[in-house]
Amino acid sequence: MRIVKKVTLFTLYFTLYILVAGCSTKTTPIYAVIKTPKFKVADQGFLEKGFGYKKLIIYKAANAPVEITLKNSYICMNGKCMDKEKFIKEYMPQGYPVDFFDKILSKECIDGFYCKKEKKKILFKDKKNNILIMIKELN
Repeated sequence: MRIVKKVTLFTLYFTLYILVAGCSTKTTPIYAVIKTPKFKVADQGFLEKGFGYKKLIIYKAANAPVEITLKNSYICMNGKCMDKEKFIKEYMPQGYPVDFFDKILSKECIDGFYCKKEKKKILFKDKKNNILIMIKELN
C-alpha cells in the first residue's frame, strides 16, 4: 500500500512539473529599434517566447504599445494578422525571406545582409533599403 501511494504521489508531482515547465513562457525585458520605410518604433518592451510563438511588445512613450506576434504561418501587428509572406511583401522590400522576423527574434543572422550578433544583442542593417533592427536584452 505504501508503494502504491509513493508511485501515485511521484506520478502526480511529475505530471505537475511537466505541465508547469513545459507550458511556460520566457519573457525577457528588451530595448528595441525597428526602422523600415513603412514602420518606425524605438523603446523598451518585452520579448516573450512560448511554445509555437514569439511576441515582441514595445512600449512607446505615452502611446499604445506596438505588439508583433509571430506564430507558425502568420504575423500579427497590433491585432491585425496576416500570412507571413503577405506581411513581408507589405512591410519589407523585395528579397527578404519569409522567416525574416523569426530569425531576428531568435538572434540568427540572415545571409546576404549586415548583421552583428552578440550574447544579448542583435543588430541588423540594410543601408540600401534604409532598414535598421536592433534588439538588446536588458537583464
